[in-house]
Parts: sequence; structure tokens; C-alpha cells
Amino acid sequence: MRKTRRFILIVISVLLLLGTSTLPGSVLAQGSDSIYVPETGHWIRGQFLQEYNSVSDPLLYFGYPITDEFQDPLTQHEVQYFQKARFDLVDTNAGPTVQLASLGSLLYEDNAQLADIADDGPTCRRFSNGISVCYAFLQFYDAYEGSVYFGQPVSRLEVIDGRYIQYFENARMEWWPERAAGERVVLTDLGKVYFDKVVGNPELLKPNLAVNAQSKLLNPVVRVFAQKALIGAGEQQTIDIVVQNQYLQALQSAQVGLTVTLPDGSSQFYRLDETNEYGVSQAILTVPNLSAQSIVQLKADVTINGEEASGNGWFRIWW
Repeated sequence: MRKTRRFILIVISVLLLLGTSTLPGSVLAQGSDSIYVPETGHWIRGQFLQEYNSVSDPLLYFGYPITDEFQDPLTQHEVQYFQKARFDLVDTNAGPTVQLASLGSLLYEDNAQLADIADDGPTCRRFSNGISVCYAFLQFYDAYEGSVYFGQPVSRLEVIDGRYIQYFENARMEWWPERAAGERVVLTDLGKVYFDKVVGNPELLKPNLAVNAQSKLLNPVVRVFAQKALIGAGEQQTIDIVVQNQYLQALQSAQVGLTVTLPDGSSQFYRLDETNEYGVSQAILTVPNLSAQSIVQLKADVTINGEEASGNGWFRIWW
């Protein structure tokens, strides 16, 4: 029983390691304290970039940036607008802190038709302000940490332009029944709506064409995967090294070196083929005759266009 429990814990650890390595849903990699987003032609920098990359799916929560950072003439805060949000850099007792602007509260107008749908029962939750969230909106709220990123509801379920919508402090949800299952709840582009309605300065929306040399850097990201996280001594192991740029696009023709370190501290270096069109280089190794529970450490060092980067991985001898 103890061996079974230990095996389950090891498998969970391996899955967690692989999950944090791939960061599913993440669209931008932080190679420095700033990054250029070619889709809209704007930069995300410093603490704004840290906040943007702090979530599992920045595009879902915030969308692309639609401005660079600038000083709000009313609040004197540094702000940046994204499709679905606005970041405010606010002075607090803990120092300058990025906060989400309450765009839902700022934009909500209590003049829409209420939906003729019950707002109580087991598929609903009534919040402390007396407003309920129900059905798919409640599922979406819970699935994406709504209390942190969306805030409390500020409207009941309404009908606008033939769609069910509901406002929250920082967001607005829309119901799109024509979309595929699991994709029918959509967050409104409140950042763009508020910018167009309140700020309305088209100069701030223009792409930043003064892209300095940093935008030309690849900022390579290296990930190392052992195809068998648990393996027997003497078996063949396949190691995949994946090299991407700061936008998670494959980098071809990167030079790759792999260092394999055994439990006794000894190591062996292998020069691998350059990465292919998918940004992958592969090594096939025979696992040494090591004792069970031993861990083999992997380190890949990559060079491309004069830039260097490295990544780490491991696998365990299980029998």
C-alpha cells in the first residue's frame, strides 16, 4: 500500500512538472522586463508585464494590449489598456501595485431589459450584494477565479441586442449559444469599449513603430522533455528539446547541447542535431544501470543568432 501511494505521488509530481513546463494557454513568454506584441503593435513592460503573465490564459482574461502604458491625466496613474481590461499602477502601502480597473462598474447603466429567467435555485449563487449569478455564467465565474479577476456582479442577467449579458465589477459576460459547447460564455472587450467611450484618443491606439533592437531579439525559450518520466535501467530513453522564441514560435537551426547528469554527480555532454522546422531536437540514449528511484538530471544549452538559453528536465529510474 505504501509503495502504491508513493507511486501515485511521483506520477502527480511528474504531471505537475510537465504542466508547468508547457504553460497551456499562455501566449507570451517573458524573456525580459518588456515584450513587443506584433498583433497590435504595442509593448507590455515591467509590472504590467508581470501582471499580464501572472494568469494561465492572458488572452482570455485581458486580451491583447491596445495601447502602450501612459499617464492618465485624471488620476495621474500609469495605465495601460487591453482589449478586455485596464491595468492601473497605483501607490499602496506595499509600494506601486498593478490593479485591475473596475470597468464593469464604470460602464454599467441600469436601463436594459431584464432576462425572464429565475435567479434562484441550485444552479445559482446569491452574492453578498443580493445579486445572483446562474447557470453557465456561474460555472465560468468559478472556473476562472471570478472572485479575483471579475469581482462581484453589479447587474442581474439582462438582454442587450438579443444576447444575455451580465456585468461584474471588472468584466462583462455574454452568452453566445451559436458557439461550440464550452465556448459560449465570452468576456466583452470592455477595455476597448471604455477607451473608445471615455478616452477616445486615436493617437494612443496607433502601433508603436519605434521598435528598438530588443524587439528583434529572439529571447529563446528552451524546454526539455523525457518521453518516459519513469523508466527502467538499460532501456532506451528519448529526450525532446523544444526551442521557441519569445512569442512561443518554433525556432529552426538552433544549436543544441545536452548534458546528462547521473546521481553520483558524473555527467556526459552530447552535441545534438540543430532544431528542425518545429523547433525540436531529439536525443535517444540508453539508460545506465542505475538503482531504482535514481533521478537523472537533464540540461539543454541552446545557441541561435548569438543568443543563448538553457532549459532543464529529468526522469526517474523506476525499476
